[in-house]
Amino acid sequence: MTAAGTQRARGSRAGEPLVRLTGIVKHFGRVQVLRGVDLEVWPGEVVVVIGPSGSGKTTLLRSINHLEEVDGGSVVVDGQMVGYQLSRHGNRLHPSGSRQIARVRRDIGMVFQSFNLFPHMTVLENIIEAPVKVRRESRREAAAHAKELLDRVGLAHKGDDYPRQLSGGQQQRVAIARALAMRPKLMLFDEPTSALDPELVGDVLLTMKDLADQGMTMIIVTHEMGFARDVADRVLFMDGGVVVESGSPEEVLNNPKNQRTREFLSRVLR
Repeated sequence: MTAAGTQRARGSRAGEPLVRLTGIVKHFGRVQVLRGVDLEVWPGEVVVVIGPSGSGKTTLLRSINHLEEVDGGSVVVDGQMVGYQLSRHGNRLHPSGSRQIARVRRDIGMVFQSFNLFPHMTVLENIIEAPVKVRRESRREAAAHAKELLDRVGLAHKGDDYPRQLSGGQQQRVAIARALAMRPKLMLFDEPTSALDPELVGDVLLTMKDLADQGMTMIIVTHEMGFARDVADRVLFMDGGVVVESGSPEEVLNNPKNQRTREFLSRVLR
C-alpha cells in the first residue's frame, strides 16, 4: 500500500460522524451561496474542498463554527447542534445563546488565509491567550503546552519573537499552533497558503500533513492539488453552492465523472 493509501485508511466510520451538515442553505442578500449542502465527516478523516472562487467553499467552512449564520439546514459537531438548539419540549428550534456557541467553538480550531496574530503580543502570548481566557488554564499549563506546540510546528525557538519578526510561513504555523492550543476535535483550514510566497508554502503544508498523520479531523479548503492528492481521505468539488462531485483523490482528481469537475481541473492542473 502507498503512503497515501495508508493515510486514507485513517478515518473510521464506526459510530457517529464528528460533523454532520444537513441541507445547509445560505444567502447573501439575493444571492444564494449554499444550496442545500449535505456533508458528513468522520473522526480522523481529512476532507479537502476544491472549486472555483465564489463556489461557496469558504462560506461552508465558516458555517460549521457559526461564523456565518445559516438560513436553512443544520450543523452538528460532535453531537452538538451549532447555532441552534431544541426548545424545552423538543419540537422547535431557536437560536443558541452566545455561551452555547462559545462552548461548541472551543472544540473547533480554524486557520484563515490571513494570520490574524496579535501584533503587540509575542508568539507565546498569542498562543496562550485563548486557553487562559476561554479554557481557564493556568498560565503555566498553557505556556508549557504552547511550547510543545511550537516545537511540533518547527518553531520552538520563536516563542519570544513578535509576529513582525516572522516570515509569512512562520506566522501561519504559529496560527496553526494557536488553534491547536485549544485542544480542538476538529480543524478547519480556509486556504491557509494562499497569502504566502511560493517558497513558504511547503513548511505549512508539511505541518498540516503531520496533523493528518496524527489523526486530526480536518476540513481544508485549498488550491494545492498535490497536497489534496497526497493527504486527503476525500475530495469534494464545489460549484454554484453545491457539492458537484465527491470521492477519493484518485476518483475526483484523476478520474472525475462530472464535466464541470473536468473543466476546473483542466485549468488548475496545467
